[in-house]
Amino acid sequence: MQFDVRAVFERLHAASRREPSPTLDERDDRLRRLERLLVDHREDFVRAADQDFGGRAREETLLADVLLTVDSVRHARRHLGEWMRPVSADPHPFFRPSRALVESLPLGVVGVIAPWNYPVNLALGPAAAALAAGNRVLVKPSELTPCTAKLCAELVHAAFSAEELVVVEGGPEVSRAVSELPLDHLLFTGSTAIGRLVAKACAENLVPVTLELGGKSPAFVQRDYPMAVAARRIALGKLFNAGQTCIAPDYALVPEGAEPAFLDAFRGEVAQAWPLGASDPSYTSIISDRHHARLTKLVDEARAKGIRTEVLGGAATSRRFPPTVVVGTPAQFSGLALMEEELFGPLLPVLLYRDEAEALSVIHARPRPLAFYVFDEDERRGLETLRQVTSGGACLNDVLVHFAQEHLPFGGVGASGHGAYHGRYGFEALSHRRGVLLASRRSPAHHLLSPPYGTLLRKALDGLIRFGRFS
Repeated sequence: MQFDVRAVFERLHAASRREPSPTLDERDDRLRRLERLLVDHREDFVRAADQDFGGRAREETLLADVLLTVDSVRHARRHLGEWMRPVSADPHPFFRPSRALVESLPLGVVGVIAPWNYPVNLALGPAAAALAAGNRVLVKPSELTPCTAKLCAELVHAAFSAEELVVVEGGPEVSRAVSELPLDHLLFTGSTAIGRLVAKACAENLVPVTLELGGKSPAFVQRDYPMAVAARRIALGKLFNAGQTCIAPDYALVPEGAEPAFLDAFRGEVAQAWPLGASDPSYTSIISDRHHARLTKLVDEARAKGIRTEVLGGAATSRRFPPTVVVGTPAQFSGLALMEEELFGPLLPVLLYRDEAEALSVIHARPRPLAFYVFDEDERRGLETLRQVTSGGACLNDVLVHFAQEHLPFGGVGASGHGAYHGRYGFEALSHRRGVLLASRRSPAHHLLSPPYGTLLRKALDGLIRFGRFS
């Protein structure tokens, strides 16, 4: 399909102004159509993603791309009536018996620029939130997953009008064109570097933007936590989708002396989960030759510095990069590229710390992460450790799974992004919260505030300023 991005936007924009506030039934119908699209074509999405990645585990596509997106849609459908209901507010006593309320209005046209790593969820999940909030939606999928992008465009075209939801295909120039539109909101998921460019482009039109970026999300293992349990959970989270997950544990902080137990369990989990190693059909490929070469270069640099490196699961085949751990002290990792950039692959640095202060200093030396994972059987202490690090999201004693909670906001902070969505948080992020005062003619304000100003107003102002309650 060929798309004139400006023309697509203008049609959505005109519809949003002509019918600015879709009813509950209209929104529910749009969400129902999106749900049916995902359910009926789930195997088509599996095949498209497998082709795009050059080998992707069927279960990973069904779980992360299809099921989680369907769950988002169904959650919105269940709660939409409640979310749309205006909320009463207390007016200032001076204005009673006037009434006040806060209502949620659609913004208009919401743009979504999606990445390649979860090409369905990160394109249609935000779209679901935007539709629930009553918006028209323009989605730009990644050019690195062209089969999935084409499938999304065709299915959406068949299920939605060009005044409701449109998917536009194309390369970076199309993404740039979308970011330069006078949208009512843009939600971008991708790298921090590209996020900066998107934010600059949006600033030209004063377009509010939600940025879901990335960064180096640490996993901190407390000294007395069972190393085997921590290693298994970190391994499964790190290697899901071959590590190509923005909230994957980017590096692990393990106490000195505990690494043998941690590594034994990590090896065991890899052997059990992928018996054929990197060539196992359920082990996902790296998205492109360029990304594969980048990971190889990071490992080669660590080896050249003499840092212990262990490749698990056999040699690389095609673009399947084997699980790899790099083990050393924080000082040994100093200056290495793999501790400076987000890894986005099945490569895990294991940093051996002496005490908690050293571990936290490693984390604080870097920008605020998108996720922070703590493993500690003492829940009170674990929560206190979590409070020591500001991150987009967090888990105690697990990884990744906070993303699947529709009742929790998902978003970044600082260099890992700003703004959040999922569940009600997505509805509110993509709505305008308008305050409305239903003024009463019987409120004292009407009589006191009208000129000519008299003695009664002066006395009222003096009393209110000195002793009054303003809220």
